[in-house]
Amino acid sequence: MVVNVAADPGPVAGLRWEWARGADPTLPAEPDNEFVAAVRDWMADPTRTVWTAGEDPVGMVCLTEYTRMPSPSDAAGGRWGYLGHLYVRPEARGGGVGDALVRTVVAEAIDRGHAKVVLSPSLRSIPLYRRCGFTDDNDLMVWRP
Repeated sequence: MVVNVAADPGPVAGLRWEWARGADPTLPAEPDNEFVAAVRDWMADPTRTVWTAGEDPVGMVCLTEYTRMPSPSDAAGGRWGYLGHLYVRPEARGGGVGDALVRTVVAEAIDRGHAKVVLSPSLRSIPLYRRCGFTDDNDLMVWRP
């Protein structure tokens, strides 16, 4: 399985659109140019890295990097990552694509010296993340307007 760094927003926008259509089948079959441009702009953020899996991408994942404020015990601060936007086309699920994408993010986080990687899993994705070494020891709180 090939995992490529995504440089072209088209495949990523297509996967994101397909993912959204799973929840809202009334969306058109293909994304419009405005949506592709919005994904391109989103991908241009230097704190964000996006990977796709497969030549005709069947999956994607994103690692967003955050930098902690320096503290008296760590003047350099520290970095951590947020794993998000993991999506694998339904027909490719169960074949190791998600595993390869998650392990790519973990390897990159290790290379970057991240203190941790966090995520917000769906119920269905929890077994995958556990197999990849994630635990349930994070007590995130959420505020929504």
